[in-house]
Amino acid sequence: MIRLSIATLAGAVLAAVVAWRLGGALGGGVVAGYLLGAGLSGLGALYQRHMLLWHPAKAMAAVSVSFLAKLAGLLLGALSFRYIDAAGARADWRSFLVAFAAAVLVVLPFGALESVRLARRRGDSGRQGAHG
Repeated sequence: MIRLSIATLAGAVLAAVVAWRLGGALGGGVVAGYLLGAGLSGLGALYQRHMLLWHPAKAMAAVSVSFLAKLAGLLLGALSFRYIDAAGARADWRSFLVAFAAAVLVVLPFGALESVRLARRRGDSGRQGAHG
């Protein structure tokens, strides 16, 4: 989980720098998009890890639930910033979409890699217990 945390923090620093340079509603959209995208991706990775540990047969369902949560967050956020004037004044919906996608692309591979490592570790320990 340390690689996931480092990647998430590095992405947050990069998003903060980009937001500061853009300023205004564009910068607000970058911050909002990154925070929501990284948050939902991180929660999805933790949920997938939990399901792999305790209910391995439902691991694909966890991936699907995680995807649907990210899709719902993306859609609700973009529509809110696009059609609610008070929200749109603080965050641009287009920069929100780009930052959300970037956050998911940063966090998702590290979460998936961690899940694969966990599955391999559990598989190896199960084989050693059966033969040793």
